[in-house]
Amino acid sequence: MGLYAAKGAVLAAARLGLGHAATRLLVHMALETWDDNDNPGNQPPRRYFASRESSAIALGYLAPDNGSESAYHSVKRAIAELVASGAIERVSAGHRGHNAEFNLLVDSTRPGGHRRYETNVIPMLRRGGLGAGERPP
Repeated sequence: MGLYAAKGAVLAAARLGLGHAATRLLVHMALETWDDNDNPGNQPPRRYFASRESSAIALGYLAPDNGSESAYHSVKRAIAELVASGAIERVSAGHRGHNAEFNLLVDSTRPGGHRRYETNVIPMLRRGGLGAGERPP
């Protein structure tokens, strides 16, 4: 799923100065998307198409309140903020039987290279006696 997109969403939210609800929704959207084209559903990367009720859960509305008018307006406000800030773009509007779709405009690329932890090992010095569960040799 969208681990790298979620990291990108956190950074984008901070850079754009998004409010709490918009930030929560953007991170939720990122976690529900794929980072790249190599995914089992052959879905476009960073494409969000979950239901409004699912988005409402990300904003703290649990069932059955996630289908309420209040939840609907909260999701609508958060999406409007995300679109206005340039964090997402609407691909298609939702209508009866079809969810709205959005492209997340966040970075989801994997960091390059491998870290060589074995060359950067910091030895930990032991203080005192034996730790819990340790026996002398």
